[in-house]
Amino acid sequence: MAYRGNAEYEHGAYYKDEVKTSIKLTIAFAKAVGKHQDDKNDNLVVSPYNATAALSMVAKGAVGETRDELAKALFATDGKNLDDAVAAYSKLNTEILKANAGQVTLTTANGVWTNKDLVTLRDAFAKDLKDTMGADISAEDYANPATVDKINKWASDNTNGLITKVLESLAPDDAAVLASALHFKGEWTKKFDKALTEDKTFIQDGNAAATTPTMHQDFKDEGGFRYQRGADFEAISMTYGEEKHTDTEWKNPTMRLVLVRPTDDNVSARDFLSAQENGKIPAWLDVYGYSDAVGSVELPRMDIKQKFDLIPALRDMGVDKAFGGGSFENMVEQGGEKLYVSKVSHDTVFKTDEQGSEAAAVTTAVMTLESVRMPPEQVDIKFDRSFLFALQDVKTNAVLFIGAVNKPNDDVKPAKAPKAKAPGLK
Repeated sequence: MAYRGNAEYEHGAYYKDEVKTSIKLTIAFAKAVGKHQDDKNDNLVVSPYNATAALSMVAKGAVGETRDELAKALFATDGKNLDDAVAAYSKLNTEILKANAGQVTLTTANGVWTNKDLVTLRDAFAKDLKDTMGADISAEDYANPATVDKINKWASDNTNGLITKVLESLAPDDAAVLASALHFKGEWTKKFDKALTEDKTFIQDGNAAATTPTMHQDFKDEGGFRYQRGADFEAISMTYGEEKHTDTEWKNPTMRLVLVRPTDDNVSARDFLSAQENGKIPAWLDVYGYSDAVGSVELPRMDIKQKFDLIPALRDMGVDKAFGGGSFENMVEQGGEKLYVSKVSHDTVFKTDEQGSEAAAVTTAVMTLESVRMPPEQVDIKFDRSFLFALQDVKTNAVLFIGAVNKPNDDVKPAKAPKAKAPGLK
């Protein structure tokens, strides 16, 4: 290909700039989230692609340093170029949805719910999110528990019921919720035979042995799966969707699953991921780095559900002002300088069986309005003369004791009288 256009080759693959940026974010994001996971033996399933959508909406409402930090973390750019980067991401999303239509189920959705008693979105911001992100926007009563139910139902509806609760409650000073949902469901191009699935040993990190239902498939024909061997890993890719070649129709699979295992059995998958270099696209994500293979594949069924607090990971990625001391003046008509991101949660589900895979992700960002407090009054007071006191129950205001104190204790002694001044001295 002589003409590369506004793109770059890496490991032999042709990447659009927005794809290249997205993959690099994927690696950095997964590493940052994994670093802050309490249980390092737990699974780690995240969707940086989904998180980008929700955080892009947040970033569009920011100004100054807040905007710059978010733009750099999400798209490796600055605040001036953020809108162009988000537009490119949105265009890429539309392209992916279109390419997969009819082959797999793939949907994305964005939503914004504001606290009608606290803030009003700027018209330009609301129009931008509708035009660029296709966001649904509504003003709600945050004091009504039905608002939380509404947002949770939106998450469920847009993930085929895989993620049913993204919020437990909303506080009176929460000003807005911005969320993005992603749902995928696809059938294997070459399905596994359920009769060949059996419980087999799975070696967990630390060499702990467990048993789990494991699928098996023999691929005798070339093209059933693809294989790549690197310096420190082996990887395969398997596709979803039909492969149909006739005189009238040429249909290729549109989505694939990459499975990677370190060649050193003493290296965990988590450590292997952590060792990947930020700012580079790994060879195992190069679609052209694989070749057709024949042989057998054993793969455990997967049914994983996780929830993450993304704020620590985002701080590691250089986002700070958004969580306090920044400004979101582009988002609301008044009070943007008092808004901050109080919560960024990331829910994921990933399931795989003999028929195929289903996955979902919802990223939810909660914007909160800083309470307006008057500075404390400077008071210096000494109870060095008679005073009253009352012992009072806070809940009922009932007074249990009351008193007027002139002798605080039995040991009060008269103070020494000041010395008399000598006559004529001032």
